[in-house]
Amino acid sequence: MAAPEQEHVDPFAHDGPWTEADVLALPVDRHVELLDGSLLVSPTGSHRHQWLSSRLWAALNAAAPRGMRALEAVNVRVGQDRLLIPDLAVVEEPDMAALVADASAVRLVVEIVSPGNAFTDRAVKPQLYAQAGVPVYLRIEFVDDEPVGHLHELVDGTYREIARDSTVTLAGPFPVTLDLGTLAR
Repeated sequence: MAAPEQEHVDPFAHDGPWTEADVLALPVDRHVELLDGSLLVSPTGSHRHQWLSSRLWAALNAAAPRGMRALEAVNVRVGQDRLLIPDLAVVEEPDMAALVADASAVRLVVEIVSPGNAFTDRAVKPQLYAQAGVPVYLRIEFVDDEPVGHLHELVDGTYREIARDSTVTLAGPFPVTLDLGTLAR
């Protein structure tokens, strides 16, 4: 006797706009972000992307003062029904049991640009992080297979690029120099 067919339930079948609660209740472990009721779903980055992210995570945590933690791929609330997942976020006094960090506690976000998320990381996310008041935004792009950091500080509600190099020195949220080329190897 054949086993009965399992009914396939699509976790993304949904009527109407999505809410933060809807996204957090999804039974999937995917990169799912929320922007004004719509989902942004993207694949995880390449092995190079993941390697650099993990090395940056270690470097930031080694330099972080007590009370600050670098966290990988966490939900950051940048507004009502707006959840973004930066590659890294430095959070002040994070609640380690929480599913979401409010942008008011985020001091730095890092986005490593991949072909599948380039537009979002260059145009959409910086505006949303700036509107939410995140003071420092670091975007990393690969140019001829070498990582280049674009460091931005929040000035009068918008990001201003203050450095563009393969070695980036942060003054805030704490002093640290990141040699992206070495970290990516």
